[in-house]
Amino acid sequence: MSKAPRILLLTPPFTQLNAPYPATAALAGYLRPLGAIVFQRDLSVETALRILPRLGNPQTTAAALAYLRGRNPGAAHLLARPGYLPLSDRAMESIAPSGSGLSPDESIEASFGMLGVSDRAKLFASLYLDDLAEEYRRNVDPDFGFSRYGASLAESAPDFDAIVERLERRTETDSILEELVRDALAESAPDHVGVTCPFPGTLLGAFRIARAVRRAAPGVKTWLGGGYVSTELRSMEDGRVFDFFDGLVFDEGYAPMAGILGFGPMVRTMTRETAGSVPQSAAEPCVPPFVAPDYKGLDLSLYFSMLEMANPMHRLWSDGKWIKLQLARGCYWRKCAFCDVSLDYIGRFAMPRAGEIADAMERLADETGETGFHFTDEAVPPALARALSKELLRRGRVFSWWGNIRFEEEYAGPLAQLMADAGCIAVTGGLECANDRLLALMRKGITLEGARRAMRAFADAGILVHAYLMYAFPTQTLREAVSALSFVRDRFAAGELHSAFFHRFALTVHSPVAAEPEKFGIEIDMPRKRAAKPRFALNEIGYREKSAPDWDAAGKALSLALYNYNIGLGLDVPAEDWFAGIPGARARRRKRVT
Repeated sequence: MSKAPRILLLTPPFTQLNAPYPATAALAGYLRPLGAIVFQRDLSVETALRILPRLGNPQTTAAALAYLRGRNPGAAHLLARPGYLPLSDRAMESIAPSGSGLSPDESIEASFGMLGVSDRAKLFASLYLDDLAEEYRRNVDPDFGFSRYGASLAESAPDFDAIVERLERRTETDSILEELVRDALAESAPDHVGVTCPFPGTLLGAFRIARAVRRAAPGVKTWLGGGYVSTELRSMEDGRVFDFFDGLVFDEGYAPMAGILGFGPMVRTMTRETAGSVPQSAAEPCVPPFVAPDYKGLDLSLYFSMLEMANPMHRLWSDGKWIKLQLARGCYWRKCAFCDVSLDYIGRFAMPRAGEIADAMERLADETGETGFHFTDEAVPPALARALSKELLRRGRVFSWWGNIRFEEEYAGPLAQLMADAGCIAVTGGLECANDRLLALMRKGITLEGARRAMRAFADAGILVHAYLMYAFPTQTLREAVSALSFVRDRFAAGELHSAFFHRFALTVHSPVAAEPEKFGIEIDMPRKRAAKPRFALNEIGYREKSAPDWDAAGKALSLALYNYNIGLGLDVPAEDWFAGIPGARARRRKRVT
């Protein structure tokens, strides 16, 4: 009988610090039942915890860090005392943003009032750690950041040269990471090491891990997967990548990792021999609609919360040890023109039974002691939200949960209240350009009025609402951007929206817009391949649009307005006032007809 394969799954620095990134737990939940011996470590939080205690005043830093890890609640009054933690001017400016008309003290009083000592302490401690991180970045490692590491090296990098060059230089961060890799190898003695790379800011750490494995355990196979790989590296040609990794794993990774460990055929795994394309196979094994994650091996006591804005919805991403759970696989809508709907992990939709999900939630709560869940679906289908809510209510278990939805009018009925009764505390959804013409053009499948009704229903049920917003979508005018901001302001003022964020449209090579640019009034500028340089990454691509507004200036105006809205300020300011000085922002006065 052959021995069971041993695999070590690693998360590189830096992803998030309040809860484990879900990739390794999901793979562990799939591979362990097949017979694999799985170890997992989060080197993102472990690296941060090696660095932070060395910075600032040791006692002050220790007190702040312990409080954010939930280990020293009695320190709240001390940490909340103005002046106890030495905060920089940059930190104080974040408390009282431009346009608020408030001093930092007035802003704090408006946010927390006479009570709220624990949250005030958490805010001050978080800003203090941010200051320490900024000092470390200036003086020790310019690539360092709490949620990214060397991100600029990986953002649509046409070739591999800059990454190779950076790997030849070692910083204190690199030395700490390499030491942690050696510890993990000694603990697990694996046959394989799998590294997830979800974002550009994890790529440098991933390759640093691979180099450390090669040097410490040259016989161990190394594999790289995750969101960055699945989007940016599908046409990767540079053979030097395989000096670090034995292969690249695409899309969800379940079937490819099963093949690597000998439980099925090798599928969607790029090796040196197949560089430049993602191999497909008709014999790919069927993955069940729901894969319950397995967090065994991840020490949840390591994680610490951060609070950087006094907004009850915005804090959910960085505050709390949420157990992350993907319900349905893929996206049930999969039509949005800006999205990578052609890729397998979005386009291949499968919906599980509500009972399977409830079983997993009960097991995970019992094993971890945590009862808060973050559903990481592209968008939870309304039918599944309804079925799961009914199932949780039937079982009588008390959980808190939140996740992505689409602002469909179906939520405007009793469904929102049903979800609230079952423990839903917040939803996030794409409102995009907040303009009916553009929503139709991008095939979003919602209307502004339908979205407003859904937001109202959620808010009335006591569920917090966050909107993802977009600007600079092809053909959008500046007046449409002003109108979108006005709509968003009105939703904040009406209590229908509690948090929002604008990001600039990015054209990706896998999207319907890229496939049919003429339908969206743009001409694509595909990056030219250098003759002597094999391609590394390709995802975001440039384009030209005639008579496009000054989106750089408009983006700053939108961000500033939303920062104020998120803390309850500026809601009485006309939307167009934030665009002062930008041509085309103000509407022309119409002549009065008598």
